[in-house]
Amino acid sequence: MPIRLVLFDLDDTLCDHRGSFRLRVETALAALPDEVLSLERDVIVALALAQPSHTWEGVQRALEMAGCTDPAWLERASAVYARDRFLGLSLFPDSVTAVRAIQRRALTGLVTNGPSAIQRAKLARLGIERLFPIVVVSEEIGVAKPDPAIFQYALRLAGVRPEEALYVGDHPVNDVAGAQRAGLTSVWCNRYGQAWQGDVEPHFGVASLWELYRELEEWASSGRALFPGGILGEKRGAARSRGGDDDRSDG
Repeated sequence: MPIRLVLFDLDDTLCDHRGSFRLRVETALAALPDEVLSLERDVIVALALAQPSHTWEGVQRALEMAGCTDPAWLERASAVYARDRFLGLSLFPDSVTAVRAIQRRALTGLVTNGPSAIQRAKLARLGIERLFPIVVVSEEIGVAKPDPAIFQYALRLAGVRPEEALYVGDHPVNDVAGAQRAGLTSVWCNRYGQAWQGDVEPHFGVASLWELYRELEEWASSGRALFPGGILGEKRGAARSRGGDDDRSDG
């Protein structure tokens, strides 16, 4: 069956949310003196990156693990962290080129979690507010990933069936498990070369969106099976081990 729709996640699929978060954490740490921290700053950054969500709450937990519990210092770090929500945020180099190439073959859309004002501002900041004909933001429809309803909403907008759609994202639960529960084919976008840590394995995996485009082109022109190597094969460098760092962005 032809693929008529390719839906994308935003954070850490199209844009480097992880890199922006790291920079914001480093900037917040720079506002604190060494004597209030019991761990090296690079260790604290790693602790923040390992938190379940890349938000201030995760940064605060990392700081508290490093012995910084004084409310005044935490407030100072929080103010610096919040100063520029999109500090250093950028698209991955292949994002726009790959999406536009895929648009020659299929309809595309974006499905993202988060407050409407923030996610819409992020799209504008990245210059991709007009890239997708379909944009679904969780707050705007009252349901968020991994709930199948948000994927089904996008399918209705596109007028396609689940089996005619791919969903591409980085998050094991929000993106991979959620898309599969809605009946879509899930593609794990593993930008950071991490080991798979989800309970529900994705159907396929790619290291970049350009790789996704090449696979779709080869499949369309040759009639062979889509992603013949399977999801977690050596071709894409993804191990079945549950070790390694897990990047869990929300959007």
